Amino acid sequence: MYEGDLDLLRCPVSGATLNIARVDATADDGEILEGELANDDGTHIYPITNGIPRFVERSSYNKSWDYKWNSIDRGRGLNYRIADKDDPAYELHDIFDRNSHGGRAWDHARDRTVLDLGCGVGQYSWRLMNEYAPAKVVSIDLTRGIDIFRKIMHERFPHLKKKFLLVQANVFALPFAPEAFDYVFSLGVLMHTGDTRKAVRCAADMVKRGGQLNVWLYASEPVPYEAREAGRKGIRMPLGYLTTMIRYSVTFFWISLFRRLPLWLSASVIRAFSSGPWHGLCRVPILGVFARLIFSGVNHPSAAYRYINNFDGFCNAWADTWNEHEIFPVLNEAEIVLLGMSEWRLGFWGTKRKAPWEAPA
Repeated sequence: MYEGDLDLLRCPVSGATLNIARVDATADDGEILEGELANDDGTHIYPITNGIPRFVERSSYNKSWDYKWNSIDRGRGLNYRIADKDDPAYELHDIFDRNSHGGRAWDHARDRTVLDLGCGVGQYSWRLMNEYAPAKVVSIDLTRGIDIFRKIMHERFPHLKKKFLLVQANVFALPFAPEAFDYVFSLGVLMHTGDTRKAVRCAADMVKRGGQLNVWLYASEPVPYEAREAGRKGIRMPLGYLTTMIRYSVTFFWISLFRRLPLWLSASVIRAFSSGPWHGLCRVPILGVFARLIFSGVNHPSAAYRYINNFDGFCNAWADTWNEHEIFPVLNEAEIVLLGMSEWRLGFWGTKRKAPWEAPA
């Protein structure tokens, strides 16, 4: 972090402004690499390590995230494949474009201050900066994935590092003033927090009046009573419902098992199901149908990419799915007016209602 970044930070406990209490190491360009932040009376002290202010302890309540970044990714930035339109991962997992609303959603971030909640290794923070040039992107994550983001930044786009502030923090105790950001986004993260609706509200609380919020969550599968009209998508009764329930039951079995096993053991099983031989078997006619029924994982030519994403899908301690009617009330209470919904559920794009005295006549 740089000294100028202090203007954005607040004590997550008291809400007070923070000062640089100690500097132990700096980079040639003035970046503070090691030191401490504190509020005025010194009652709350937060370390700066590896250039990142830390507002959580090293351990987190979702250890699968730290395992994913430190033991599987190991600084390679595998999820940056999602940002490459020539990579098959783009079609599989690109949330950025599917929540862009023709670019209008992201265009509001141009020349403004942005918060990326749950940035992981930073692929969406980077893409937003690269394509829409916000003035500043503050990227936070609960885990040490934030350190991998910093490593990737220094390796791939060091010329942009003053445009970013990387922070390790908890969405439920954010180290910022309320309504501090012109644009807040979170793509595929908040349903991993253990309290999704509270996390969405925390995100909305960071948005300025007239600012925008863009959030994408895992969606509950729609199961209509009937879906017989031509061109209507849905689960056809009764065979479609039966096969879907079998697939869900098998998936739920694996998720339940992996949550009970040590992470290293779950990872070993998932590595086997992400291997080349298993991937090849899944592509064999007829046999592949049964193989995918036993374990339906990511279909991508890279075993490393399959491994990290299969682990993410099956081993997260929290990964609830949601429908629109559960999330709408949260947005309404936070005074977020919807501007659009992603066609790939469950994505919301909206603006925070201006105060009555700011409204046009």
